[in-house]
Amino acid sequence: MFTIKEFRSWSKPDNVPGLIGRKKVDWSIFVYGTHIPLTFHEDFDYANKGIQIELGKSKRIELIIEDRIYVANLVNIDRRAVDYDTLQIRYDSNEDLKELFMERFNTSYDYLKKLRDQDEENSRKQHVVPDEIAEYIEFYETDEPFKYKLRLITAKNNIKRNVWWVNQGKTLQAELKESIIWVPIESSSGRSIYHWDTLAEVEKDDIILHYANGALRYVSKVITPAIISPIPENIDNGDWSETGRLIRLEYYELEPAISLEKFNKELKNLKIEKGPINVKGEVNQGYLFRFNEKGLKIIQKSQPETIWPDFAIVEDVEDIEDTVDTVVEYSTREIMDNIKKYIKSKGFIYPDGLIQNFYLSLKTKPFVLLAGISGTGKTRLVRLFAEALGCKYKLISVRPDWSDGSDLLGYKNIQGKFVPGAVIDYIKKANENPDEIYFLCLDEMNLARVEYYFSDFLSKMETRRRKGVEIVTDKLLDSDTFEYEDDREKYGDIIIPENLYIVGTVNMDETTHPFSKKVLDRANTIEFNEVYLANFKLDDGLETDIDVIPFKVNNDFLKAEYLTLKDCLEDDEEFIMEIIDKLVEINNILQEANLQVGYRVRDELCFYMLYNHREELLDKNTAFDFQLMQKILPRIQGSGEAIRRVLVKLFEFTTGHDLSTEEGNIGEKAMDYVKANSDLLYPRSATKLAYMLKRFEEEGFTSYWL
Repeated sequence: MFTIKEFRSWSKPDNVPGLIGRKKVDWSIFVYGTHIPLTFHEDFDYANKGIQIELGKSKRIELIIEDRIYVANLVNIDRRAVDYDTLQIRYDSNEDLKELFMERFNTSYDYLKKLRDQDEENSRKQHVVPDEIAEYIEFYETDEPFKYKLRLITAKNNIKRNVWWVNQGKTLQAELKESIIWVPIESSSGRSIYHWDTLAEVEKDDIILHYANGALRYVSKVITPAIISPIPENIDNGDWSETGRLIRLEYYELEPAISLEKFNKELKNLKIEKGPINVKGEVNQGYLFRFNEKGLKIIQKSQPETIWPDFAIVEDVEDIEDTVDTVVEYSTREIMDNIKKYIKSKGFIYPDGLIQNFYLSLKTKPFVLLAGISGTGKTRLVRLFAEALGCKYKLISVRPDWSDGSDLLGYKNIQGKFVPGAVIDYIKKANENPDEIYFLCLDEMNLARVEYYFSDFLSKMETRRRKGVEIVTDKLLDSDTFEYEDDREKYGDIIIPENLYIVGTVNMDETTHPFSKKVLDRANTIEFNEVYLANFKLDDGLETDIDVIPFKVNNDFLKAEYLTLKDCLEDDEEFIMEIIDKLVEINNILQEANLQVGYRVRDELCFYMLYNHREELLDKNTAFDFQLMQKILPRIQGSGEAIRRVLVKLFEFTTGHDLSTEEGNIGEKAMDYVKANSDLLYPRSATKLAYMLKRFEEEGFTSYWL
């Protein structure tokens, strides 16, 4: 078993003689050259016989490609802000070399050019070629320093048979009987779904693996590509459309069938784009997914006693034992680490745990509020978080004169024509592109009364439910909004799609409107009041933009997995009951001032805690502390004695310290206790409660907000 060194687009197995490194082709190859990661400097130093380039200097190098020499430069860029070398291979003016790469790597060039042409002007988004069609440059050492031999690995060198994975379940027997697979072209709401659209890409003689009830049970060869066909009579219609795509197959039963646990741990490491297995080794919900021969080889090796037909035997894939460890798996924690590095590389530093908290809040429910004083980086966090995941992003500035939902979504004018609101076209794009993640940032959300212009939207959000593999809502616009058929066709079926995430930024000061409990109950409200004006360095080793690239993710990374408490209980009932017991204790305290939480808050707090428990992003008490700050304490405001007693009891809950027998300056004593003890159970909440108590004593009134 050999090992491999990897960093971003560079890799190097240790069993290839003379190999310096392997570079995956990206857009920089066609423009100027390539950055050499710090971890590969030693490999180039060795190839250069130990001769190093001074900082700020360059050295002429020769690149040998098929016995022809191309001239370039190896540059050690002086970045001044860092104290380590930054090496790049540059050939900006060598048009012959760039043309060669464009010609040889035309698969990568065409793929990247198409995406870049779709980008907005001045976009700096970095696109990554999928592994299935990726191309590479291998650098080999020669007998001379600064002279390298290059091997170009193009997509045409690695053509493989198409392999697919289909989830059938209850449809298996009906489709097996007809020797077909069939899916509708559109959902009942008129939307196309990518794991249905994949049928249009299937070709004759492709291989399809058939998964049902926890195991692979059949393999088939495609006899005819997809044709448009009405739904077969023996397939349950449900609420599907009547027209779909049908593929004819030659089924072959696998005996014995191969259960998922035999191969899922190895299979998840392949990270097949839009593939059937997620990073947890579970089967993604959906119908037909892209797969590959390497995955098929893993499955065949996992249970040798299963007999496979000749058409499905994989002979020409490199030995899986030597390759499975070379594939990078990005866990949730690794993705979160990259998000933090990306944000830091842009010059922004947020308090410990905040980025993880933001992710968990979005995963819990796709509506999050970022609240606090102006200028603390609320809006920037949303944009940078979206960029770090390769997501779409749109900023909408809320106007003070917004008074109802028509300002946000749209209205019918006096001529009966529909006039789109500020966000409806963006939401429409999210509906039409379910494979992309869309962030919508409503800036300074409480300049107008949120309950006036956002209440309809909140109500529709509460209709979220599962429909097959999708999370859907009621339609955003009522039918009587439209008088003209073309308006109805364009906007009538828009829902809040599962790939849309709404973040509101709010400034809590005298110029804005307060939030009602209706709004606070429906969102995680993250407070931004920690400001570190001195927390910067001009030379702290931050990775540059070229080092920290976004990890493009699909919607599974953020998509809610739980919509009801029953969903949670099936995962970890004991853990959830532990959380609910704490909430019952808190509710008993809140009840004294009639501030107790309801089922919605209970459920969403449990969702948040279970996501964190599973991914191990935050300490359990830290996570619960965030939830106290975001779901419980913002409800508390008032001037009565009951409010004071609630604050005292909650302070005891968060610290274990009883202040009920103390007299005078309880707020000061609470603050002194927090400062003197660094091992509090819930330190954030305890600090906030101490402040609220102090304010109550000084002003006769208190609230969570400044």
